Amino acid sequence: MAKQTRKASTQYGRALVQPASLDTEAREVDVVFATETPVPRFGWEEDYDEVLVCEAGAIRMERANRGLPVMDCHNTWSVFAQLGRTVKVWINERRELCARIKFSQRAQVAELFQDITDGIVKDISVGYNVFKFERVEQPGGKNPIYRAIDWMPTELSFAPVQADINSEIRGTQRTHTVEIISNKPQTTTMSKRVKKRGQTTQYVVTDEPVKAGDIITVDGVEGVALADGEVGDEITLSIIEQPTPNEEEGGRDTGTEEGNESENAVSHEEDTGDDDSDDDEQHKDSRQRMSAITRATRAAGLPDSYAIELFHSKKTIDQCRAAVIEKLAKRNPKPNGVNGIGVGLEAGTKKRAAVQNVLLHRIYPAKFSLDAGAREYRGMTLVELGKELLAGQGINTRGMDKMTVADRIFKRSHSTGDFPLLLEGVIDKMLREQYEFAPEYWDKIARRTSVADFREKGLYMVGGANGMKRVAEGGEIKYTTLKESKSTIRVESYAEGIMFTRQAFINDDLSAFAIVPSSFVRDWEILRGDMVWGLIVDNAKMSDGKAMFCADHGNLLSGTDSALSEESLAAAKVLLSKQKDLAGKTIRVLPKYLIVPPELEITAKKLVTATTPAKVSDVNVFANEFDIIVEPRLTDPKSWYLSADPNTVDTLYYAYLEGNEALRVNSEEDFNTDTMKYAVRGDFGASAIDHRGMVKAAGK
Repeated sequence: MAKQTRKASTQYGRALVQPASLDTEAREVDVVFATETPVPRFGWEEDYDEVLVCEAGAIRMERANRGLPVMDCHNTWSVFAQLGRTVKVWINERRELCARIKFSQRAQVAELFQDITDGIVKDISVGYNVFKFERVEQPGGKNPIYRAIDWMPTELSFAPVQADINSEIRGTQRTHTVEIISNKPQTTTMSKRVKKRGQTTQYVVTDEPVKAGDIITVDGVEGVALADGEVGDEITLSIIEQPTPNEEEGGRDTGTEEGNESENAVSHEEDTGDDDSDDDEQHKDSRQRMSAITRATRAAGLPDSYAIELFHSKKTIDQCRAAVIEKLAKRNPKPNGVNGIGVGLEAGTKKRAAVQNVLLHRIYPAKFSLDAGAREYRGMTLVELGKELLAGQGINTRGMDKMTVADRIFKRSHSTGDFPLLLEGVIDKMLREQYEFAPEYWDKIARRTSVADFREKGLYMVGGANGMKRVAEGGEIKYTTLKESKSTIRVESYAEGIMFTRQAFINDDLSAFAIVPSSFVRDWEILRGDMVWGLIVDNAKMSDGKAMFCADHGNLLSGTDSALSEESLAAAKVLLSKQKDLAGKTIRVLPKYLIVPPELEITAKKLVTATTPAKVSDVNVFANEFDIIVEPRLTDPKSWYLSADPNTVDTLYYAYLEGNEALRVNSEEDFNTDTMKYAVRGDFGASAIDHRGMVKAAGK
């Protein structure tokens, strides 16, 4: 592949508002951010069709994960041109990049939001930078396709015209270097330089799918397909027919016209006497011969180049198979006279990785694209894939029916270990992918730590007893003493299992694994949230034997005046500000989060929303002062909480076992006859260490 670099500025593409997602109260709406639909572009070197590849590995999500600004007509020179911000960015099942936009509460923005609600403003534009293109030529003189395989969204803008009009490179904008990789497919005309017998060339499948061993004729030159290929795939052909001398020489002048005529005569004599039926029979024999040799070399882990060498030899099929065994015996000699065939670890690992990719693509195509090395396994059933893995271990699978393959795979005494490990890898990769569920906020109100084992770990709060004191000239410094309050945290294991049966294997049924993204990851998220929020809801007991929220701790606002209001919010803030450490020193706790049940969401948002008051008495004193967390696990519809940042004041802690922060999958070593069992495990713990960083309002 040829590479080149070019200077480019920020590009703009059209995005679409999703009217059905409009939330007028929250002032939020969903948009389709980018799709893989080709868009015509006009450049200095050439015109092209641009495709934004919408998959996790192609998009730089750093800015998007922090929230992208939503601007007015790409005006990035003024903060007052910002209309809102994205609160969530994700890739949906149709490989589209989507965003949820939250609009500002400013009066002028409210007018625009009303226009969107009324359907007057519909078009928005996305700004993005491309860092790497893959250039693919198209047949028939069409513009080449530039696939953006490394790009980053930077902002969204509402604009009165479609953004495609503004898609040209702009000289006044800041530019960056973009890498262009030319991925130029071969046409149906073979290169004259590779038309000698035994050489190979690349061929793009055009009309119908090709099987390994098929004879392909291009411009009068024949070659054997070395792999299966769908329409549009690029495969390797091995040349089997001697071309005419002019073609073999690549159009080179041989020096004399007579010499050319003589060579042509010889070629004509060789062709004389061949009829169509003879050609068909020869093609069939060549196809069968190449297919048999390729199966033997690939089962032994030998390269296709060796299959080509054997194909052009005069050896019979049996002699070719014997040559494969002899070559392996020389490559992997056995000590003490023990003979055998061994497959290299690298070949087996690559095959297992390719089969694993095929399974992942079948189970969840929106998240896992099909790798080039896995295409030859596309469309195979589980039984066929099982045969491939058994053959990779040197086991002869010829004539094996479904039941025999299943016995080999499932019975412990026969199992090669490849298939159980393969499915374990499939589950592990699915667990590590990021899935879009309802957001959880428990990690915002608790501080993270880790533990070395499953025993209780002590968490300490330390306060100085003396503090800073005046020291007279020549006087003695008073050294502080430390007071210690000990709380503990303990990590425990949690797990759920999945079983894959012999019947599912034979029936080519992968539905059991489809629950991994939709169930196991969600269950893990819910479990951790239940544990952290449970400390608050259950009013956990502290190391001093008292409940976390109580009058003795000075963090409980009760009575008829504790209902959520401007006055009660001010009172809760006062309670936090008066908290003292173990030594009795005021620690000046600053609240960051206002935590409410769903019933109080609207009231909370009104209390912290900036407004434009007509008089001083209407000023909202808490405008934008707190981040609101709405938590359905808060069972009391009247109670609410004010919390400090857990990284500044220790309150709640959560912990993982060191080195095991993510879910992991293990398979049971003692497999039952008819099932493979897999356990998905996570290690987690939560604890309330101190009461000083949070206030509860009873809401009575």
